[in-house]
Amino acid sequence: MSKEIDPCGCDDGAPTRELVLCFDGTGNTFRADGSETNILKIFRMLDRTKDNRYCYYQPGIGMDSTVTPRSMVSLALQPFRNLPTAGILDQALARSFDEHVISGYRFLARRWVPGSRIYLFGFSRGAYTARFLNEMLDYAGLISADNEETIPFVWKAFLKYKFADSGQERDDAEASLRLSRETMCRSPGLVHFLGLFDTVNSVAEFALDISKDNEIQPSPKIMRHAVSIDEKRIKFQPVLFEPPPIDGMKARVHRVSTWAANGEATISGIPNAAVQGDFEEVYFAGDHSDVGGGWPSQKTKASQIPLMWMVQEAVRAGLTFDPIQLSKHDCFDPTIEDYDRDILKAAEQAEIHDSLGYDFGKGLEVLFWRLMEYMPFKRTKVGPDGEFHETRWHGRGLRRPLPPAAKIHSSVFHRLRYDRDYKPYNLGMGNKDQEQSELGQWRRIEHAPTENAKLSIYFVKLPKNRK
Repeated sequence: MSKEIDPCGCDDGAPTRELVLCFDGTGNTFRADGSETNILKIFRMLDRTKDNRYCYYQPGIGMDSTVTPRSMVSLALQPFRNLPTAGILDQALARSFDEHVISGYRFLARRWVPGSRIYLFGFSRGAYTARFLNEMLDYAGLISADNEETIPFVWKAFLKYKFADSGQERDDAEASLRLSRETMCRSPGLVHFLGLFDTVNSVAEFALDISKDNEIQPSPKIMRHAVSIDEKRIKFQPVLFEPPPIDGMKARVHRVSTWAANGEATISGIPNAAVQGDFEEVYFAGDHSDVGGGWPSQKTKASQIPLMWMVQEAVRAGLTFDPIQLSKHDCFDPTIEDYDRDILKAAEQAEIHDSLGYDFGKGLEVLFWRLMEYMPFKRTKVGPDGEFHETRWHGRGLRRPLPPAAKIHSSVFHRLRYDRDYKPYNLGMGNKDQEQSELGQWRRIEHAPTENAKLSIYFVKLPKNRK
């Protein structure tokens, strides 16, 4: 039996369909006050004139967007769920996470045909939803459109496998997932593009073990992740991305994901070497919503730069947008020189927000997040050595620690040079004066030097023993 050709191998011609799914951030949806997120802006900018394109938008967790028998029964049995505190609780704990993933999975089951190209975008827990959906497609496959009643079984099989302990539990979970996949699912190939804004999990429906959560990671062909430097909330720790290795601890993931008849260690019938995708995880100035959008309308927004960067990367990946909408959202300018100058202006003048400050948020929500900073939640953090560590020590509103090799967007350094009040200690600035010698200890990387330069330049800090 010949191996299936990857539908994401787009060099051989146009895809039969383009399926674009956008998962919004916590508590975010359509608004008329100019506080829409970058996910909603991307959805609005999509070119919908293409007959073979199908677009899907999902409001964020906490918006009660998913109507199911389960949610209706829950509503009837819990008369106090309509109170504002219930929405805040869902935003904090993400109790409806499974419904959000399954809704996107169901859309793909109904629309996918062989040769389709899948684009996934997400912000906040919506980014974690998109990431989780990508993993589910990689390792569980895609249910047939006429077998939607079996989706809960596929979901449970994948969850059991993803968070299984070693030994017999792992073997049983692998056997269950394999049976589910081979009986009810088909291979959709690799997701073509996974675009994420500041991914966080904070999912309360199952206990997340970061070591297991990172052991199984999505394998899209192209991944772009815009990450916040200045977010402080303890329940908004980032879920970072690591490229899948050829061997090592991911061996069981590759083995169970085989679609080849001879049982080779492949994903969707593609040799392991081909799984090494195009990954870029880049850090931007601002808090969670300064990266993914959502703060009220301002003349300039910090979130504009990550938006422009993500749109540019999606265009490089083959996604087309409506030129009029691109211009309306300041993501297109035929004069590249002015385009770059606008980026620098936005980086220098955009306000940086603090979700724990009463000046920026609603009183009840700010109080809620502040109280959570002193709760002994089990959380993970990235230590100075770049490794994952678990702790229950309260966060106290500290910025996130960044991995040693974190890629910092060039716009951050423009702000550092011209905004003397911006001193993020997680970049090594602390509370000391910003000297040019300190800023000089970074290596410049140009991802695509022939195109809009300012969007494609990153910096990585040099080791201390190097000059």
